[in-house]
Amino acid sequence: MAVQLLKHRSDHLHPGSPSDPRLCHGDPSDQIQVWSPDVGQGYIQNIPLGDDLSLSILDYSLHNTVLTTLPQRETAIEFEFQIAGSTPGHSKLVPHLIPPGPGVWSAQKQQFKVEIFFGPSAFMACYQRITERLSPQALQAFHKTIELFHCSLFGNPAASPQAALSQLLTQKINPKSTATQSAQYINEQLRAAPEVLASNLMVQKPITAEMQGMMHQILSCPYSGRVRRTYLAQKALDLVTLKLDRLEQWRTPSYPLNPDDLDGIYQAGRILADQLQDPPSVEALARQVGLNRFKINQGFHHIYGTTPFRYLRTCRLQRAEQLLMTTKLAIKEIAYRVGYANCSRFANAFHQYYGLNPKTFQLYNQGQYSQHRYSA
Repeated sequence: MAVQLLKHRSDHLHPGSPSDPRLCHGDPSDQIQVWSPDVGQGYIQNIPLGDDLSLSILDYSLHNTVLTTLPQRETAIEFEFQIAGSTPGHSKLVPHLIPPGPGVWSAQKQQFKVEIFFGPSAFMACYQRITERLSPQALQAFHKTIELFHCSLFGNPAASPQAALSQLLTQKINPKSTATQSAQYINEQLRAAPEVLASNLMVQKPITAEMQGMMHQILSCPYSGRVRRTYLAQKALDLVTLKLDRLEQWRTPSYPLNPDDLDGIYQAGRILADQLQDPPSVEALARQVGLNRFKINQGFHHIYGTTPFRYLRTCRLQRAEQLLMTTKLAIKEIAYRVGYANCSRFANAFHQYYGLNPKTFQLYNQGQYSQHRYSA
């Protein structure tokens, strides 16, 4: 499989029409982009809903993995609901607190999802709604991530996570002058805060039946004009509320993990993220945190939505991504540092996760590729 290097957004996405029959519904105010036929097929439909709120519907498939520079956008946080793609039937929230780096668009049979974007002021307004629903351990990782990003960009700690977040959202940052420095700083600090690795798994949850119903209403909106925008804005906010309520599942009486179990699972996650080269077995991990094997497996499923082994794999590959972005280490050395004794197995795992091989990823991030197409 080939990888396509596309430096400019216009290389692969072109203006489309709101009357395109492939759209679920369209309006002249929508911003439609369609994939170039030599890259893929499908569309990205952005629907402005307010000064600080927008909705996107994406339905496309790509012939090859695409590497490109992501555009700078006034987005603070993204709520994603994936219908088809790499994690179908799952939802997640993604903070956009640092300048965007290279984007990897993996070749997929189909990518179909709904995304809701909040700008800075809208995000600050719902910040409390997010933090009060996170478990104490997830909130700690969230705050560590904010503080890490803040220090990487501004060089000094903020008075509080809220102050750090406010500065990240309100001050303009030059991506060219900070991207390398930021990546290097974050890379250096990951070992001091291993729970930040794979922390996105804490907020990636299955889409519920209620969410599916709300998404269906968004995709089948029968209105147009101002009424359509009002309708979609309300449905988008309702969908976000359902997502936030899902994060609060740990408080419900039926939740199978008590507070001590939760502490043990998060401790187990930190241990795996901190011991990538020589991680303990599930049995040894269970003994270290005072739980049995069943509780460990059950706890990882409920908190991270995956098994301890797959959680470890995610941590290893995300750590490898940071090393590939910020160092010139040989691939074999990076594989060793993240716990792969066999370089081929590492390359296969990285390719499966990111859609391209680690050397290609490293050279692209270091600006050493000038070819339009090259091997994955």
